[in-house]
Amino acid sequence: MKRLPWKYLAGFIDGEGCIDVRIDKQQYVSPRLRITQAVVGREIIESCVNSYGGNLKEEPSNNPNWSDKVTWYLCGYRLVCPVLRNIVNHLILKKEQARLLLWMETGIKGLHVSKELRDAVREELTLMKADAHRLSENAQARLLGML
Repeated sequence: MKRLPWKYLAGFIDGEGCIDVRIDKQQYVSPRLRITQAVVGREIIESCVNSYGGNLKEEPSNNPNWSDKVTWYLCGYRLVCPVLRNIVNHLILKKEQARLLLWMETGIKGLHVSKELRDAVREELTLMKADAHRLSENAQARLLGML
């Protein structure tokens, strides 16, 4: 299967994706990118894995009226940031979330940060989901003030 174009991936993420963070056992914050589809959309999810790396996860449905689902996910700066750098200018709804995660690569990557800062990162991403026009610069300033 041929590689998915960046613009297509950006639209797919804007519509079906999730840009968020993961907190690991050592309490480091790392970016995460996920797209979940019903299992009938497996081909496109496999194409994402083949084109951009990451992992595929299948989950059975607990409801007999729903389809099983399949998720493509990328975790960590090494995998997420190159993808975000290539699609950020094509995103509409999730542009500021992507910009915040790209800032995190230079702003807090590798730092053992406080619970307060970890909670603030999650809160800012949640606020950006509710308001696509919330600027990542404001979130960056808030997080820098907490370092």
